[in-house]
Amino acid sequence: MSGAAPLHARGGSLSPLVWGRLLRLSLAPTAAADVLAGLVLAGSGTLPSVHLTALLVGASLCLYHGNLILNDWHDRGSDARERPTRPLPSGAIAPTAALAGAVLLCLAGLVLATLAGVRAASWMGAVGLTAVLYNVRARGARSGPLLLALCRAGNLAVGLFVLGVPLGRPWAAPVVYGAYLFCVARLGRLEDGADTDLRSGRPQRHLRLAALLLVAGGLALVSLPPAACELGAVALTLAAAAGLLHRARGDQVWSRGAVEGATGMALRRLLALTAAFALASEGPHGPIVAAAILAGYPLSWGLRGAFPPS
Repeated sequence: MSGAAPLHARGGSLSPLVWGRLLRLSLAPTAAADVLAGLVLAGSGTLPSVHLTALLVGASLCLYHGNLILNDWHDRGSDARERPTRPLPSGAIAPTAALAGAVLLCLAGLVLATLAGVRAASWMGAVGLTAVLYNVRARGARSGPLLLALCRAGNLAVGLFVLGVPLGRPWAAPVVYGAYLFCVARLGRLEDGADTDLRSGRPQRHLRLAALLLVAGGLALVSLPPAACELGAVALTLAAAAGLLHRARGDQVWSRGAVEGATGMALRRLLALTAAFALASEGPHGPIVAAAILAGYPLSWGLRGAFPPS
């Protein structure tokens, strides 16, 4: 009998814990933070109605987690060799059930986006299609990370697009955010075995570049002279970058497990970056949204044991 049998017997496809692992619930705060930060930026520090905010956050979460399931469904063959304890290769969840869950979540996301308006539906539809393209087709060394970066940058930018913000300084946020995601995705490829030489210095380079992009994100929206909230945004990204630079220290022995830990840390830093964007918006809701986003950090950290980010 295989080692996966007890897991299947404990939970089966109806186990909330197993489904939570497939959904990678520890990443949910980062997806919600994208939309909240973009909305408060678009409103110059003021959120739109609760109704619109809830619809866009809900649409984002459904599309994001639906595509995470689709990713695992598509990769179930390679995961059977490289990650046999994941819910699909272990037999804890049937592939057909996972695919049905992915489709239902993606459809729910599109319905919520449609309820938010035509602009929201078109934008989130494009983000969802980009995610599907990545999951089922484009996994190149650079095309894969690029598509992932476009998805998350688009998630952040939905508020800017829906609220009709003209091209200008606020749009620097999704550009820097996408660049950071590209860097983190390149790091994650080392964990997946797509890049095999961990001794080449690639993990350190990716982490250092990610740290630089975090600082750039804090500076991107700063005006002169800087307001107190903008200085807070810079301080927040500097603190987040310091953690990545510490992880990139020269005495680190790199293995797939070490890369997994570094990737998880870099993904959680998304919350610091989006909180910095919210702070830099300066309006009355900016600090509140930033605090709510940062509250997602301990939540994400606490969930990572039961629901790993990768």
